[in-house]
Amino acid sequence: MQPNEKIRPPLVAPGDIGYMAALALATGLSVLPSAVRVGVIHQLSRVVGTIWYKANRGAVRRVRRHLRVLFNYEESDARLESLVRSQLILASYNALIVNLLPSLRDEHLANLLRIEGLHYVDEIQRQNEPVLLLGFHYGVYGYAIAATLSAQGYATQLVAYGNIHSGPSGTSYLYHKLYWPRVKRLIQRIKGTTIDPGGKSQPELRNILEQKKEIVHLLADQYFVMPHGQDPPPHLAPLHLLDHTVYLDTSGVRLAKQMGAQPLTALPVKDGHRQRILIEPMEWANDGTTTDDIAQDLQIYLSRLEQRLLEYPALWRDLRRSDLLPRMSILDSKGTADG
Repeated sequence: MQPNEKIRPPLVAPGDIGYMAALALATGLSVLPSAVRVGVIHQLSRVVGTIWYKANRGAVRRVRRHLRVLFNYEESDARLESLVRSQLILASYNALIVNLLPSLRDEHLANLLRIEGLHYVDEIQRQNEPVLLLGFHYGVYGYAIAATLSAQGYATQLVAYGNIHSGPSGTSYLYHKLYWPRVKRLIQRIKGTTIDPGGKSQPELRNILEQKKEIVHLLADQYFVMPHGQDPPPHLAPLHLLDHTVYLDTSGVRLAKQMGAQPLTALPVKDGHRQRILIEPMEWANDGTTTDDIAQDLQIYLSRLEQRLLEYPALWRDLRRSDLLPRMSILDSKGTADG
């Protein structure tokens, strides 16, 4: 291969199965009224999740392994297989959301999720302070939460790491050609921006916080892989999650704290077949904004996720990540990150 030659993505990847099934079903649903589409998402996600569970053995093996390594499930534990299937049903639900959400009218989108604790948002906004709503890679996509809040009259900006305007690396040509255009339509429907890890100014985020008109829905639980034996850069804080070490960027939370933002957390709760989002207040650990100070704040934030993970790990979207174990600083017998 020549130095400047681009690596061509594969035409099809095993992980495409669930996405393509969701795309096909969503295309068929487009002939139905918007209210009906919202009502059948949960039932359809179980159908797609079952297809994914039976057809994508690679994803099944990965999720099963992560549950065993991180939560100590035994191979013979009947609940283990139930959790694996539930994880793929969640993945299917989120894939359907990506396909259906851009076509939903606000009157129906407002009822997509049951969001509790909005009175905390109201109180902060009455004080004319910026609202920092800390989200997680747990349960329903942040896209859906931001879109539902906006439909309910709460202007919301989704903030994440990475480029939300380009497809994830390592995906197939089929994914980029058929599924990614739906994601771009969704991004156009909601407001979104990204954080540069280690960035000091974060001009877009600063501007949103200065306006004090929009909820900043920040997904701060992005785990960065640190090479074994190397010290983390100043903007990354080592934190504890499930008895392992994860490295989180402090930039976004530091800026929000410096600008007087009041923190809340938004965690999905398993509630039958419907997604319920629980918004709760969170106190800063201290008044400082050094890396150590922000690390203490982020540890409080991660502790809320850990409690939910121990109660019901199947909603943790990161379970399907091929690089989850190195992101958790888990090493294999050779002393290298195990991915």
